[in-house]
Amino acid sequence: MEADVEKSHTSTVGQGVGAGVTETIEAEVSPDFTIECPVRPPKRRLKRKRSSVPEVKDNVHTDQDAPELAPNLHIEYAVRPGHQWRKMTKYKNAKFKEPFDVIYSSGQIIYVNRHTPVRPSPPADASEDEKLQYDKENFWVGLISDFRAESQDKVYVRVFWLYWPEELPMGRQPYHGKRELVLSNHVDLIEAQAIASHAEISQWDENDDSNKTVLQELYWRQTLDLKKLARDPGRALSKLREFCICGGYDNPSLDMYQCHKVRCGTWNHEACLVKAIEERAWEKFKKGALTHEVQEREESKGLAQKVGETVSHLAHRAFGIDEVKTEPQSTTTAIANGNKKLKAATDDKRPWTGKLQGQIIKVDRGDADDTHYATVTQYVPKSRRMSAPSSPSDFEPKVWHMKLGCLKCGAALN
Repeated sequence: MEADVEKSHTSTVGQGVGAGVTETIEAEVSPDFTIECPVRPPKRRLKRKRSSVPEVKDNVHTDQDAPELAPNLHIEYAVRPGHQWRKMTKYKNAKFKEPFDVIYSSGQIIYVNRHTPVRPSPPADASEDEKLQYDKENFWVGLISDFRAESQDKVYVRVFWLYWPEELPMGRQPYHGKRELVLSNHVDLIEAQAIASHAEISQWDENDDSNKTVLQELYWRQTLDLKKLARDPGRALSKLREFCICGGYDNPSLDMYQCHKVRCGTWNHEACLVKAIEERAWEKFKKGALTHEVQEREESKGLAQKVGETVSHLAHRAFGIDEVKTEPQSTTTAIANGNKKLKAATDDKRPWTGKLQGQIIKVDRGDADDTHYATVTQYVPKSRRMSAPSSPSDFEPKVWHMKLGCLKCGAALN
């Protein structure tokens, strides 16, 4: 992405317009106009006696529109002063000539500078997470609706905002991916010189199970409806497709496994699969019958070696010798009606914690499909008391190979 632009550049709007004039980046909504979205219903006015003083009408322009990418998301907005807004020429394109020719058009997604002057870009060796954080702190993301021009140095852009999940009124939800945005019908006005660059944002169709859809670096799949936000916040975010037997959602930052059995096709959350494996192993462990559920095959020998290399580290974690770093629990407001997410670790009753740990390991087979194996690592000896030894050296952890099956139909996934 082209995150940085020159502080001064020239622009023309539409076609057949003369030479541009110098513009200054100002990443704020134009002070010349105010916009109200959604439009609040007018207050009831009490009837009053006739007066010789004429009533001043509100100079407002009201209209309805919807994002081009979500045409069912209609909303009414108001611009003041309306007379000045209406008399400006409307365009679908805006052309910038410096530092290079670039055209922005209706229906395109753009980055909008949040700061003046534009902050320096992150260093070339910055991590992907650092670059993403820079974008979130320095850019808004908008979908262009149209341009209005009073003159070449007074060009305005009407946009629909895309929200970073952290910017949502209800906050980031557990199913939001690291690079996810949310499209809204929030109408706003910016000055054209605040545009930083085009933004490559993919639309993710959750109903496409072909696994052939390649998402861009950033993507959106969910919408925010400002009309519903005021009267029913729980329904402001569009409903997502439910997956797995838990009825939860798909976080693209986490893996899911699809069952390929005819008439099933269930997508299984990795966390749900691991929990099911641990529950099954725990019942066997309590009876002193925990052993391999599947025999180690020739192609899984590399897996066993890999697991063995990490068992010592995992054992230290299980016995609390090394501090376990965990992500802070989300304090965001839960979405009502369909907020079926994986329960937080603090709510889960897992009596096997510190004694057994499940894991799904992926083996890259080159050009062939990857192979997945399920294991359970046993950290404590078989004991009726189920008490952990004083240190990991008292017991050599064991790795058991487990079946990996669809949580709905039981068909093998590995």
